[in-house]
Amino acid sequence: MSTLNRRQFMAATSVLGLASAFGLGRASAQEKTLRMFWWGNTDRLERTEKVIDLYQAANPGVTVMGETASFADFWPRLATQIVGDAAPDIIQMDFRYLSEYASRGALLPLDEYLGNKLDLSAIPADQVDANRGADGKLYGISFGVNVAACHVNETAWEEAGVEAPKSGITYEELAERALAFKAATKRSGMFGLADASGVEVPFENFLRQRGKALYTADGEIAFDTSDARDWFALWQDMRKSGACVPADVQATDLNTVETSMLVQQRAALAFGLANAIGPTRNAMQDSVGLIAYPLISADAAPGHYLRPATRVSISATTPDPELAVDFLAYFTQDIEAAKILGAERGIPVDPKIQEAIAPLISPAESASVDYVASINQYVGALPPLAPPGAGEVTTVLQRISQEVGFEAASPEDGASSLLSEAEAILARS
Repeated sequence: MSTLNRRQFMAATSVLGLASAFGLGRASAQEKTLRMFWWGNTDRLERTEKVIDLYQAANPGVTVMGETASFADFWPRLATQIVGDAAPDIIQMDFRYLSEYASRGALLPLDEYLGNKLDLSAIPADQVDANRGADGKLYGISFGVNVAACHVNETAWEEAGVEAPKSGITYEELAERALAFKAATKRSGMFGLADASGVEVPFENFLRQRGKALYTADGEIAFDTSDARDWFALWQDMRKSGACVPADVQATDLNTVETSMLVQQRAALAFGLANAIGPTRNAMQDSVGLIAYPLISADAAPGHYLRPATRVSISATTPDPELAVDFLAYFTQDIEAAKILGAERGIPVDPKIQEAIAPLISPAESASVDYVASINQYVGALPPLAPPGAGEVTTVLQRISQEVGFEAASPEDGASSLLSEAEAILARS
């Protein structure tokens, strides 16, 4: 985790004052207060607020204050607040960061609450265990599962008269299809594909198809320079041919729905996760569908896996752990809360919750549920737990992919830099 100065701390914690401006904070002084911090879009904000209101109504004397940020802004703000002894009580947590925060003593172990306030008996053991740290303790509760998915602008492909890609397509076939789209589309400045070279999820999928992984069970890098070189070269060829967007266009994607290549109408296919289909459809007039990531060959190993979806953790410094766990249980397990949250943060795996939300979820959420059910042949086992420092490695991947994209580095040089920097990060973490 990077060192943070006072100026960064003040900039990060100033967002607390903004919470009230967005209707997130409750000003009235009451007996007990929790603060929750999450990333996401307006849809997630509105759903979260509704669940907070329900919880407060059922628990007079408790105030839950909300704070939200974009994914990119979330992590520096969270780090700053923890360093400044101002950690939120309830923390939305990501798969790649859980081990890092747990290893630094920032998260509360939840094991003693299992079978009491937290009943996870209906959740598959591997999904529960994926939220454990290196010490074997449980540090978060997931809303369900999520899985990698390409988002396809079906309207744009149909307009161009080119068959839209489907699950099972290879990278080679996808490049050909994208070039045909670029030649046929009448939409100005639109390419077939977004550039996924700097995104961890498709890179990991590529590695898994080769029988590799991002990390070993011992927390070391599990791929070599030839894997990274081939990945960067694959996308360099895509850029040179015109199959995917140029580097300067891809650089405008700030890892938000609104700035994605799909929503900006710069690409007819983008790489992401299944649960993002709802916000993506809400931001577009076109019809958007989901397909599996491309294959490196017809007989490749499964690249996908059912990852624990967005999870929620508790700060180790919360002054009232019992209250924080009570809210966590309500937020992740209560049926009425689930009816509001739907599948936006992930597809629930608890049968009772699945049954309760089935008639209520949006068509987009239903599409993500159907997609997960349709890709069994591309799904393998969960990878090893991401080690401390994994979140920083994702940032390095993005930066180096841009260097290769802007031709400041070759795929070979980019691969060497990625390996050396990633190994250094893991060594000091």
